[in-house]
Amino acid sequence: MNNPARILVVEDESIVAFNLQQRLSKLGYDVPAIAVSGQESFDLVEETLPDLVLMDIHIQGDMDGIDVAARLRETHAIPVIYLTAYSEDSTLERARKTRPYGYLLKPFSERELHATIQMAFERHKLEIELVDSQRQLQQALDAASLGVLELDKASTAITTSPRSADLIGWSQDQPHTVADLLSRVDASDRAAITSKLQESLSALQHFSEEFRVLVEGLPPRWVKIDAGHASGQRMTGVVQDISERKNNEIRLKMLNEGLEHLVAERTSELNLSLKELEAFSYSVAHDLRSPVRAIVGFSRELIGQHETELGSDGLDLATRITTAGQRMGALIDALLHMSRLSQVPMQLRVVNISTFATDIAAQLMDAAPQRVAQVNVSPNLEAMADPALVHSLLDNLIGNAWKFCARSDITRIDVGAKTLNGETVFFVRDNGCGFDMASANRLFGPFQRLHREDEYAGTGIGLTIVQRIVMRHGGRVWAYSEPGKGAAFHFTLSA
Repeated sequence: MNNPARILVVEDESIVAFNLQQRLSKLGYDVPAIAVSGQESFDLVEETLPDLVLMDIHIQGDMDGIDVAARLRETHAIPVIYLTAYSEDSTLERARKTRPYGYLLKPFSERELHATIQMAFERHKLEIELVDSQRQLQQALDAASLGVLELDKASTAITTSPRSADLIGWSQDQPHTVADLLSRVDASDRAAITSKLQESLSALQHFSEEFRVLVEGLPPRWVKIDAGHASGQRMTGVVQDISERKNNEIRLKMLNEGLEHLVAERTSELNLSLKELEAFSYSVAHDLRSPVRAIVGFSRELIGQHETELGSDGLDLATRITTAGQRMGALIDALLHMSRLSQVPMQLRVVNISTFATDIAAQLMDAAPQRVAQVNVSPNLEAMADPALVHSLLDNLIGNAWKFCARSDITRIDVGAKTLNGETVFFVRDNGCGFDMASANRLFGPFQRLHREDEYAGTGIGLTIVQRIVMRHGGRVWAYSEPGKGAAFHFTLSA
């Protein structure tokens, strides 16, 4: 339970004082003592430590109530309410200068007394909170090395805290103006800062700028002033030393520019090396084509013309040579095709993916009429892309789906699209043998196979071609699968 507020009464008329004590007690206040003079007031304040003083202006002794209140204001943070039967202007003016918390003219009602006391307590509480807030603000400003300044629009005068004056390079004991501030701004920043500050002052609008100030004998210092409209014709704000941050930004910018230049050089060298490597690969693959074709052709001729002389073992060896040569030829063709993908310029236009997918699926079904198949292609699938490259991409994805569905009772392939985060994602989905996602990182590597050659034939380069085509279009490609539950390949085309 809160203790009642303690109120010291200073009143030299005993009957009035007793009556006031009774009325205060009735209102729930504690009156620890009654003083009749100034000196007795000081003694009782020290002894009883009251929360508030009700001060009659005319009291015994050399000092009146106003003199006593002025002394208490200097020594104790105690609210004072004046009591008097007089209201002459000179007395009120003297009392006003002591900043009292209230003024009661005798006689007054209990309601007036109680209301004035409560308002005094509330004001005193707010003043204490304001002092605490100001103290905490100053601590925060000191911790952040911030200064404070105030600008007057009418006079252009600037008032600064010691920290602000130090940051700008001013002496604290001299008055300063907006012109003085602008004279400290680095010449390269001055015109822009002058314009922005004048515009902000004219409209009393927020001003927040970073600039360099020149302090004699010191290198240029970066400061930031952040100010806003306070009241009347004034703007207040903070000044912050941001030299360390700005110098770090400048150094970082220089490092980044150097790094970007180095990356550009290395990228150019890498692109040149890649082009040389692609040209070399194309040349090697092209040059290998003729001897491989000769090996396959001579092997077939050997089997056809000398089958009886070869015997079963010789025939088996010749057949193996033919098969290996054919596989080698297929790999060379795939390498040549992949090499061309990086060299041919893209011809972008609106491509009807549905038409391409339908044609490819029809060719696969015509080539294997015995297979039971359901190929569903969503209508009106379109993208801005290179037609030849997209046709090759779909040929590989749908061809793969067809191949890996060979052992399913019914081949099911779906070609469609969906929207994810505002981006169109195309997909080719099947119900084939699928694969283990633990091996998904090998999917798009050249010559990487997740199934044995005797299970599913192929060169192992089809998905590498798919990835290169997608990357040339600035897109992404990925897959999801489970063994025995088919696979779904997704890709985007952002060109």
